[in-house]
Formats: sequence, C-alpha cells, structure tokens
Amino acid sequence: MSGSVDQESVRSAVPVANLSALDAALVQGDDVVREALRKLRPTDVGRDLSRRDVDEAQRIVGLSDDRTAAATLRAAHPGVAAKVVESLDPQRVGRVLGFLPSDHQVGILGAMPEAVRARVEAALSPSEKTYADRMLAFPESAVARLMTSRVWRVSAEVTVGDALRALRDQADAIEVAQNCYIVNDLGRLRGVAALRDLAVADPALPIKDLMREDVIAVREEASKGDAAEIIQTHDFLSLPVIDDKGNLIGAVQVDDLLDAALSRGGVGSLNQGGIAGKVAAQVPYFQTSMVRVVRSRVTWLVLLFVAETATGTVLRHFEDSLQRVVALSFFIPLLIGTGGNAGSQTVSTVIRALALGEVRLKDTLRVLAKEASTGLILGVLLGVIAFVRAQMWGVPMDVAGCVGITVLVVCTWANTVGSLIPLGAQRVGIDPTVVSGPLITTLVDATGLFLYLTIAHAMVAQLRGH
Repeated sequence: MSGSVDQESVRSAVPVANLSALDAALVQGDDVVREALRKLRPTDVGRDLSRRDVDEAQRIVGLSDDRTAAATLRAAHPGVAAKVVESLDPQRVGRVLGFLPSDHQVGILGAMPEAVRARVEAALSPSEKTYADRMLAFPESAVARLMTSRVWRVSAEVTVGDALRALRDQADAIEVAQNCYIVNDLGRLRGVAALRDLAVADPALPIKDLMREDVIAVREEASKGDAAEIIQTHDFLSLPVIDDKGNLIGAVQVDDLLDAALSRGGVGSLNQGGIAGKVAAQVPYFQTSMVRVVRSRVTWLVLLFVAETATGTVLRHFEDSLQRVVALSFFIPLLIGTGGNAGSQTVSTVIRALALGEVRLKDTLRVLAKEASTGLILGVLLGVIAFVRAQMWGVPMDVAGCVGITVLVVCTWANTVGSLIPLGAQRVGIDPTVVSGPLITTLVDATGLFLYLTIAHAMVAQLRGH
C-alpha cells in the first residue's frame, strides 16, 4: 500500500485554547470552577468537551449560567451536547435550549436516542417541539435540518420604517436578519429586501416598492449541497426555505452551510482512508467506542488485505526471475510507491472536480485524455531521474533502463486508472471518496509490479528468452 498525506489538510487554523486553568479548577470546588469559566470563551470550552468524560462535561455546563451554557453547547459536537443536555433538570433544559438557534436545537435532539429525546422535548414549548419533530423527519442531507424558522418577515403592506421597527422589537427572536422576507396574508413568500438597502431607504417608502420579487428559494427537502451551490453562485448571505405550497418556513445562513461543508470534508477524508466516515464521524474521537472504531475500519481492511494478495501472486510467478537478477528487487518499493502516489494525486483531483461540478460523467473521455497525458509527462521526468539513480547504485545498464521505462509506464497507467475510478464509482452510485483512495493504491501495487517484471523480461539480458 502506498500514498501520501497532504499536511495542509490536517493543519487547523484555529488556535488551541489553553484550558489548563479549567483543568486545575475541576479538581477543586464549584466556586473555583465558575471563576475559571468566567475567564474563558464558551466556544473554546465547548470545542473541548469532546475530549472530557461525560461527568466532567456535565459539571462544566451545570456550573455555567443559562446563556453561557447554551453558547458552550452550541460549540460542542451535537453528540456530546446531547449527553450533557440529558443530565439537566427539565426546567433548565427549556431555558438553555431556548438560547440556542433552532438548527442547533434540532442537531442536539437528533443525536439523542428516541426515548431520551421524548423526555427532553417535554421541556420545550409545544411550538418548539412541533418544529423540532418536523425537521427531524427530514433526512440528514436535507436543508431543513440546517434552517431556522426565526427569520425577519413582514407583510407586503408595511413601509420600510415598519419593517425596521419590527426588527428592533423582535431582535431577541430573530436569528436571520441579513434579509427581510416579505410575505402575503397566507404566509407565501412574495419578495426579499436586503437589510443594507432598507437601512438607507426612506422610512416612509412602501416595502413592496423596494423588494425584489424574483426570489430564489429552495424547498425544505432540497439537499444542503444544492443550497450551498445557490448561495455561492449568487453571493447570498441567507437563502429562504419554502414548503410545497410556497409558504416561507425559514432560511438557511451561509455559515451553517459552511459548517456542513467542513463536516463533509472531514467525512470525505475518513472515507479516503478506507474508514466508514459517515458512521465514524458522527461521534468525536474520544467518544467513539472501540467496537465502533473497529467496525468502521474492518470491512475495507479485509477487502484490501485480500486484494493485496495479488501482489504476492505476482512475486511468486516471477520468483525465478528475481532470483536470477537480484538487483530488480531493489526497485520494487520505489516503483509501486511512485505509482500509488501518482494515482492518489489523480484520484484526489478528480474527486474534487466532481464535488465542485467542474467535471461531469459525460466528460469521462476528456478527463481520461488529460490525466493520461499528465501521467506520460510525469513518467518521462521521473523515469529519467530513476534511470540516473539506478546508475548511481551501479546496476547494469539494461536494469537501469528497465527501471526508467517502468516508471514511465506505471505513472501513465496510475494516472489513467486514477481518473476512471472516481468516475466509475459515481456512475454506479457509490460515493467516490469511499472506494477511490484505497482501491487505487491496492490496484497500482499489484499491476505496477506485474508491469515492472514483464518489462524486465523484455529488456534485461539475463532474462530474455526465459
């Protein structure tokens, strides 16, 4: 197996907070803990909860005031926040969850077992419970799971001044205020006006004279990816969400979609490592049980282990050749490593292009031609280096030439196969990130070795005719 890790992909731009004061306080009394928490950012404390045991996390949140507790839980992983919320008394659950945006409420409730969720929901108001149950009925990929119903909305009959006054009066209840959504008496979306435009307009101007009527909106069952694409294309800060009748039911913000995209990126990284990321990523590292860790990794490891036996089969087939020309074995790690690295680069590039919509399935031949040509050029460059390196080791000229030619062939082959695997997976309905990385390295290991020893039989004098 071969491949490389992009260090940039695992570097975090977020500085790790120094929580040593909190660690020291937790072995002391509650008053000391409260004092330590007052000096820390709730976001830093929330992000750190996943590495603490449940009892410690519950104590931290339990000793925070309601607003701080909500901010801490908002920054925590939903699975961790769910376990903490379970421990709160019913009255406090309602107060703390009341400070959370509705999409975070839904995320935390969705991470709970059904029986626990029913008990926690009893602390919510009837409207909040109804909203949460309705959102949780949608699949995880639906934009409804990210949206909030607390948007700035007014009637089409009001003035600009009335709309701004409504925003001021309902400031604590409105979560999305980048745009004002205009609805008719039935609640159907009629238009949208940006806060920036309303702030500088004549307060006496009817809002319908300022609003934009050709509103771009998404249905609540639309995918998060579709919503993200619309927001990116049009540079929106928020996007209205409507039901099947055209009624405005909420909006999704760009930062929520960014969070979802970053989470998906982390899942993709796990998948490319042969891990069932969609399962493993649901719970933070220290909260994931050993059984779950093993289950998420074992399937691909078994499949790849079996596939790697093809490499042993090739070596056994050419055992006599390797015994006669021992120098050939020196270059086996170099060749299969180079092929694996080249293939992994191609796979990553094509997966990214598929995700961004830059490549479609109908572009398969164009992608194949581009990557095969790239592999050929890289193979020539690396082949020359490999030939010179082999000469420096003092191996015969024909063996050095064999190594150089094999690098050329393997790079071209790896790039060609690497371009087809993600496209093939997409065509048959498999997530390309799940199969592409592990498959390319395993495939190139076996086929690269076969190509190397086949070329050796044609080029190395001691093997010709045998």
